[in-house]
Amino acid sequence: MAPAGLAEHVRRVAAERLTLGSPELWMALLPVACYWLIACAYDLLDYLQLPFTERYRIRSGAEKAKRNSRSKSHVICRVLSQHAIQVAVSIGLVFADPEMCDARRSRSWAASAARFAAGMLVMDSWQYFIHRGVHESKALYNGVHSHHHRLLVCYAYGALYNHPLEALLLDTLGGVVSMYAAGLSCGGAAALWTLGCAKTVFDHSGYVWPVNPAAPLFPNNALYHDVHHDPRGFRKNYSQPFFTFWDRAMGTYMDPAEIHAGRDFCPQAKDGGGGGKEGGGADAAPPSPPQRPRRAAVKKLA
Repeated sequence: MAPAGLAEHVRRVAAERLTLGSPELWMALLPVACYWLIACAYDLLDYLQLPFTERYRIRSGAEKAKRNSRSKSHVICRVLSQHAIQVAVSIGLVFADPEMCDARRSRSWAASAARFAAGMLVMDSWQYFIHRGVHESKALYNGVHSHHHRLLVCYAYGALYNHPLEALLLDTLGGVVSMYAAGLSCGGAAALWTLGCAKTVFDHSGYVWPVNPAAPLFPNNALYHDVHHDPRGFRKNYSQPFFTFWDRAMGTYMDPAEIHAGRDFCPQAKDGGGGGKEGGGADAAPPSPPQRPRRAAVKKLA
């Protein structure tokens, strides 16, 4: 396409497809807005340290400050850069395929729900196998994924603290693949991406609430993912953001009770949970924070 034709194409698509009420614009911006809204709410809870909410906090604020090696400002800047990539890809997709929203509109709620469920399954599959792959490859872990594991204690706004390559491959392209594979409309994609972003923040929040209506549908929660950030569960619980079936099917499931047994918010370990040798066992006492040499071992594979 000639430069003049490209400029005209961009102008026309922007005027038609990127207005304030367009699903294309909501698809690009709503997940980012949702991420920061939820993350700021959890950050306020961390700051206030209310007795009621502290009861349901997985790791203490002192442990977070001691074990995490990156400053708050650094993490925020990195997450903002990931969101810039995400928004740029979403808007670029509109210019590359301006008719995508028109072609995928479902005629019934049942069809929309089926496509949405398919999108969740595709997203979980994409993220599980890439996530596991960057753990099992020494080069990819040390060069890319180790950035995320510099946060040994999870917290909400660090949920998408990633290397830029991982930000593009795992999260951003995972959303695009889910949209096209499931045949989602732009409205459906906006809903799926926003739910995925919200779920990621919840799963990194560091809190386990006594009432969670979504728990039967989404057993993957903050306690489940905290296991993965602990050195004892480093090669377990890769599943994200919705379900846990890939961990169970592929032998990488670890029951959170193997690390957090005895805590008020942690259910008892179930027989046959399959923690493997990394786990301390359901009858083990709640562990103390790992020593510094062990922490270094997690950050960089030998």
